[in-house]
Amino acid sequence: MHKNCNADLFEALGAVELTLTQVKLLHHLEDQPRELTLKEAAELVHVSLPAASRMVDDLVRRGFAQRREDEEDRRMKRVCLTDGGRTVIRRLNAARLSGLEQFTKTLTTPERRSLASALSKLLEREDVAACRPEAIT
Repeated sequence: MHKNCNADLFEALGAVELTLTQVKLLHHLEDQPRELTLKEAAELVHVSLPAASRMVDDLVRRGFAQRREDEEDRRMKRVCLTDGGRTVIRRLNAARLSGLEQFTKTLTTPERRSLASALSKLLEREDVAACRPEAIT
């Protein structure tokens, strides 16, 4: 199942021409309630500060992230996700869901019912429910 989901995900990654590290950073930016410093971003994706700076420059150039100087310390740069970045994340999540949908089509009716019953409890969690296709605009 995981292999099928990854095939769709990798195809979607190829279409948007992002590295896995860039995707990881976009997800971290989406999860944050505030802008991150460039240093924080580098630490979250385990890259050097210069590598993070180049990665963020590329994301900014492509409209997926925004970078600005900190108002209190102009040496510090702050990074946040743009609407374009959110769209990319939704597209990648949709690719993962496509793989899951393909897998569920191979299930028998009793298997599908069992899976639905087990997953219904998870859908009560806000973090899981937020990832449902209905939540994606």
